Amino acid sequence: MQVKVLVDPTSTSKPEGVRPDLIASVTSRVPLAGLLRVTEEKTAQHGDLVLVKVKKVNTDYSRLETEEGEEETLSGGELIIGALGSRKALHGFSGDPPSELKPGMELHLLNRGGVIGECTSFHRDLGWPTQLEYLGTVSWNGRAANLRDFALALVDKPVLEVPVVMVVGTCMNAGKTAVCRQLLRLFTDKGFSINAGKVAGVGCLRDPLAMKKNGAQQILSFQDFGIPSTAHLETVVPIARSMVHYLSESRPDFIVLEMGDGVLGGYQVASLFEDEQFMSCCVSMIVCANDLMGVWGAMEWLSKQGPRKYPVLISGPVTDSGEGIRYIEENWDLPAGNSREGTGKICTFVLETLMPWLKSE
Repeated sequence: MQVKVLVDPTSTSKPEGVRPDLIASVTSRVPLAGLLRVTEEKTAQHGDLVLVKVKKVNTDYSRLETEEGEEETLSGGELIIGALGSRKALHGFSGDPPSELKPGMELHLLNRGGVIGECTSFHRDLGWPTQLEYLGTVSWNGRAANLRDFALALVDKPVLEVPVVMVVGTCMNAGKTAVCRQLLRLFTDKGFSINAGKVAGVGCLRDPLAMKKNGAQQILSFQDFGIPSTAHLETVVPIARSMVHYLSESRPDFIVLEMGDGVLGGYQVASLFEDEQFMSCCVSMIVCANDLMGVWGAMEWLSKQGPRKYPVLISGPVTDSGEGIRYIEENWDLPAGNSREGTGKICTFVLETLMPWLKSE
């Protein structure tokens, strides 16, 4: 199947277009409705909206998150709108946009959120990702539609003085989102106003929507700044500072920020620690790790980033047993709390770090 639809949204000629079967969540800020105008493009840029056809489904990774945040199981033959982007996942697929586009060329579904590119490596437990066929690029005002056309503007101003609780991990699947959910739920139940955001990762609504469901009054993601993933960026500092600016405008009691993947890895989380002004907003940090070696490595790395002004609590699967908590607290003099059974300890830790800010208001 080859799509040749050359009518632009600004054209006065007879409307033509394509109605996709599914629109991926990575495009959530883009007003896609009705028939979409699609053109054949040669250039490929991060964030370009593309129309693809599902050719061969990976049955172990067969679900697509739609713009409403729901997940649909792919069966083959569907027309999908997603966005070109990169992914650098330890426990998933990795890939980048192609050097150029050609109708009929093979592309791949790099994540559930609809980030699309050419796969360069895959996890051995997952195999090769779902195979797609490039049909065309969505047209907008006479050119290729891109996520940045609908993005929030980056803000180059001093970070507003609202305390930030950072949740970071040693890698993906280390329990960061579980900690964020519990923090938001428990503090919201106690009457706190909290905003939340996800600074780094690959485009998907699941984590921001979980924040909203668990009590965050306002949520933002790097996606809101026109970024399909932070894997191709040199730094996430402009995104993080802009996110804190927007989330601070309603003057919440504090902000919870989750960093996707690990501090070290392909999504540039480590770049945040180089920005003193941003880190000055951090009143506490929760480090999620899978094992004791991960805890040691995280604290060793943090110790080399200069004087640390914020306290750290350890959480994640390493705290799923009492032995992990005992070892951390006895050997490293760090508090440790589990997101399922140690929520009281985690909340007490965060509350104590917030007290100087709350008393000054």
